[in-house]
Amino acid sequence: MPFDLQHYPIDEQLISWGLSLAEVEQLLASRQWLPTYGGWPNLRGACRSVLDLAAVECNLRAPARHKPVMQVSYELAPPPGYHGKYPVDAAYWVQPLTQLLGPPTKNTPLPDQNPVSSNVVHSVTWQWPTLRVSLSVFGGIRRTESGLAAAGLFLDWQDELTAARPFYEAAQAQAAALNAYAKGIEKLFLFELQQPQGGFYMPDYGSAEPHAARQDTEWRQSQRALYRERLCETPALVQNRLQSQQVALWAVPGQEAWAVSNYQDTIVLRPPHFPAVELLTLRPAKGYGTMLLSIGSLHLQDAYSSPALTHLAAALEQQVGVAVSRVVVSDC
Repeated sequence: MPFDLQHYPIDEQLISWGLSLAEVEQLLASRQWLPTYGGWPNLRGACRSVLDLAAVECNLRAPARHKPVMQVSYELAPPPGYHGKYPVDAAYWVQPLTQLLGPPTKNTPLPDQNPVSSNVVHSVTWQWPTLRVSLSVFGGIRRTESGLAAAGLFLDWQDELTAARPFYEAAQAQAAALNAYAKGIEKLFLFELQQPQGGFYMPDYGSAEPHAARQDTEWRQSQRALYRERLCETPALVQNRLQSQQVALWAVPGQEAWAVSNYQDTIVLRPPHFPAVELLTLRPAKGYGTMLLSIGSLHLQDAYSSPALTHLAAALEQQVGVAVSRVVVSDC
């Protein structure tokens, strides 16, 4: 099957990058899907081949069902007659992939990894500006619901600006409206945390500069719109009154709504459709302990000894009417 940067294959069918998970499910309506994994919404099912390599299973993952598929992975079958005593030689897949894709960007044996099925003993990467193809050779055979697998092939769509475009534009419009409302703010309720609160971004540890998006405003905001729900840029007036370790709770002027803001990210809370809110206390054990407050897609973290997130959770209950779930566990 030919390879191009605009599509990914599911057996003989080419699917365009940019389609949402829900759209792909409709496109592949005749397929039987297996129970999904945790984490991102996904579609998992039997698969015979990918890029002319024998496969047993594929998995399509997206940040949400209405958002684009960002990764497709394939469980690759072992060679015919393979008995599973040792890891399969990576050349079994690297040679045909190199003929199709060109020389790999990285080809990394991992000899220190124990040759067991849960480990990866060889990693190979092909990189383009908008796509990464990765091969992971397992230390042994993995049993999947669709058959035996000896390696995994991963296609990661990395054109985040394109993938995020409609969601980025909606978030920018929301931020512009919120900026206008914020001019009438009468009071900010400020909560002083012990730890700085950074804005959301998605690091890429497979790249030479994993934190590059943090310094690029459009990229960071696009990632936030793509990978998170209901977050937008904090209004300039609020930013100007916040330090990095502060969080603000404020009533949105002219609206029946409240907002919670750190320096870069804001979530608006509109009754009666509040997001889930959870205060997680990790008591010191093997770890030092920490406090975590999740307000929908806005995640705040502070030192265990700090009362700030406890106070913010109480304010959300008392002033906004949000139900806060509280969980206390040990930091193991």
